[in-house]
Amino acid sequence: MNVQTRKLAEEFSKAYMEFYPLIYSSVLSRVGSQHDADDICQEIFIIMYDKFHQIENKRSWLYGTMKNVLMNHYRKNNKNVVSVDDFDQAGMVFTNGARDIRILISQAMESIECTDEERTILEMVATFNFTYSRVGEILGLTRRRVEYRYSQMIKRIQDYLSSRGIKDITELL
Repeated sequence: MNVQTRKLAEEFSKAYMEFYPLIYSSVLSRVGSQHDADDICQEIFIIMYDKFHQIENKRSWLYGTMKNVLMNHYRKNNKNVVSVDDFDQAGMVFTNGARDIRILISQAMESIECTDEERTILEMVATFNFTYSRVGEILGLTRRRVEYRYSQMIKRIQDYLSSRGIKDITELL
């Protein structure tokens, strides 16, 4: 293996370790099957490896590729195909038609500058009812660390909403 190939492999490994938990949790939340999520993530990262030297913004590229691979997965499995625009980039998926709440929470998360990992923790715990332990396993964190980061982020979101005059989330329902 020459020096350039080795350097490329090291850079890819670093990107894989950084982004795999985020992409995996987003894919899993959409397909609901660990087996399908594994296959889809494998496909995404194989494509990434093949084009790695051309990619400037890895995070954006990965989310764009994730959307395309998911669309192909839905088409292949004859599931109800939805528009690519229905997928949020950060993976924020809220159900029950709570569009206004989703918008406010998204604004709060932008305002308080949440990291991708914090967004993933919020999505997995609050939206998809993952346990702190399961989130920790997926993201490589301890249960206590996940619980702490989740509670801190919820407090920051509540503070933001309070500053906007919303004292209780039930006011939005």
